[in-house]
Amino acid sequence: MTLLVQILPALVYVTQTAHALPPHRPVPSTQTHDDVPDPNDTCLSPSAIQTASFLTGLEPNTPGIRPGLSYSATNPANFINFCAPHPLTNGRQTPLGSCNGIPMGRLPPASKMISSLITFPSPAANLPANKTFTVRLKISNLAAGFLTNPSASYYAAPQDLDDASGGLSMGHCHITIQGPGSLSSSSSSSSLEPPDPAKFAFFKGVDDRPAEPGASSPRRVCTMVAAQNHQPVLMPVAQRGAQDDCVRFSVA
Repeated sequence: MTLLVQILPALVYVTQTAHALPPHRPVPSTQTHDDVPDPNDTCLSPSAIQTASFLTGLEPNTPGIRPGLSYSATNPANFINFCAPHPLTNGRQTPLGSCNGIPMGRLPPASKMISSLITFPSPAANLPANKTFTVRLKISNLAAGFLTNPSASYYAAPQDLDDASGGLSMGHCHITIQGPGSLSSSSSSSSLEPPDPAKFAFFKGVDDRPAEPGASSPRRVCTMVAAQNHQPVLMPVAQRGAQDDCVRFSVA
């Protein structure tokens, strides 16, 4: 899949090419926010209980124990009521923080893990100011085109796989550009600081609509692959290559 981002002096456009929408779509629910759920639907099915949540992971003779590991929290009901005492996410993006009790969802097999590569701008590229340029990237193993309403369904459903595409993660990609400050190429490695995630020059979910004005000066352009309800995609194993990519560049 190739994504194209044209950054103009005043507007940024994103287009998605070379990937049709997967044919499978979940059947929409008829339930509204005012409906009372069936009591049977609010109980944890015995077949869904995962016994790993009963253990800290550091019990004697547990495989993988080594110095420096922390105890895992435990719960006999898989933390079904973990969020009860906290403000709920409930489909909203809440800057003050919230608790989301929706299950993580289905994980793809290791052979279908997502990987991203930004092919343009190239690392340390110096682009001319006030000139249109295209951000190009490639993503493997993503069933793209699945993007729910971020104002009402944020993190509101589990990550799912598209069986019609062979079990690829259903979701979409974001492109975000940050800078300047600590991203300056003249900064020494000892003085570099992580950029503030709340500050960005450009952010776009790939849904083919105009976005906000573009950027200039030192920048970092990154992919952010997400599941259809906007949560970061979950992969099946911890030791793997990263699914996202970043490139630093500048505009002179």
